[in-house]
Amino acid sequence: MSPPGEVGPSVSLVCEQLFQPVPGGIGTYVRALLSTLPGQEVRVRPVVAWHRMTRVRDAGLDGAIRLPVPRQVIYRAWAAGAGPSVPGGTDLVHAPSLAFPPRGGKPLVVTVHDVLFHDHPELYPARAVRFHERALARLSDADLVICPSRATADAVRDVQPRVSRVEVVPLGTDMAAPPRAEADAVLERLRVERPYVLWAGTLEPRKNLGRVLEAVGRSRAGMTQGGRPTLCLVGPRGWMRDDPNDLIERGSGHERWLGPVSRRDLSALYAGADAFLFPSLAEGFGLPVLEAMACGAPVVTSDRSALPEVAGDAALLCDPTDAGSIAQALEKVLSDRELAGRLSRSGLERARHFTWDRTAQRTASLYRELLGGAS
Repeated sequence: MSPPGEVGPSVSLVCEQLFQPVPGGIGTYVRALLSTLPGQEVRVRPVVAWHRMTRVRDAGLDGAIRLPVPRQVIYRAWAAGAGPSVPGGTDLVHAPSLAFPPRGGKPLVVTVHDVLFHDHPELYPARAVRFHERALARLSDADLVICPSRATADAVRDVQPRVSRVEVVPLGTDMAAPPRAEADAVLERLRVERPYVLWAGTLEPRKNLGRVLEAVGRSRAGMTQGGRPTLCLVGPRGWMRDDPNDLIERGSGHERWLGPVSRRDLSALYAGADAFLFPSLAEGFGLPVLEAMACGAPVVTSDRSALPEVAGDAALLCDPTDAGSIAQALEKVLSDRELAGRLSRSGLERARHFTWDRTAQRTASLYRELLGGAS
């Protein structure tokens, strides 16, 4: 933090992600920076594309600077390295994703959450791949690139070696398990009965839902009738090629897609789950894993990309390309209460190290270093 009496840095924070149909984990990150950076004596000025002022207010961005063109125009221009630029008046500009403006007279910070589109283009819409590849090609315009994990930072250095500086700033969570009575009330309202296995995230191909359903089906087959869990899927439609209801129809008849839920409801679902299953094919961080651990759910997740880095020894790891490996890990958690309890306790302890305040503190420190001030 700045010494007493010294004015802290000011940042123009691009907040356009909050207007996306599915803001996702980047939207959660933007919200967290807006709420926690002021506590680090950083003055934040939100910047958005041109929206009606009622939409800006509804997004909680009353003081935002509105750029003079709509989002679609801004994204196309920025991907090509063209304007509109962010107006002056602050010390630096921070774009929390690869949708970033051209570098102006102020330092430019860009957060890159992953470059999975580069390694796995088949898992993304072609238009999204083209946009992100164009942005990646001009990433060296940034004075500082922030990544949420070492895995992502290493990938950025590999695919864009001209980037001058890459720093790791892990994400955080403020999620916690609600009181038991409150959680029970949420489950009753959602008509979710225990036991159940939970999956949460944006529905898209790399989330590996086909193998999730297959693995849960295999696990159920080896259990007694009363102990067979339902699989609950939570989250918005992303760019899933299959309709989630069609996937469920091809399942065992014990799967439910709850769709998007509030964060309060999600915390209750995490807390009540016999296991949280997240065998994603690849993640730049894996925020659902952290949220599940923070709510005490025993976690089964993938053994690759950033997920082992986030989970540490507080989860069982599996091969996400092998339904048998996923099923075996899940069966261990569901059949061994001692193991499930240990994972729950170690997950809670690990999650305490990932807070949004720590994210903000490290981010503010990097701002000061970039501006030549004390950290």
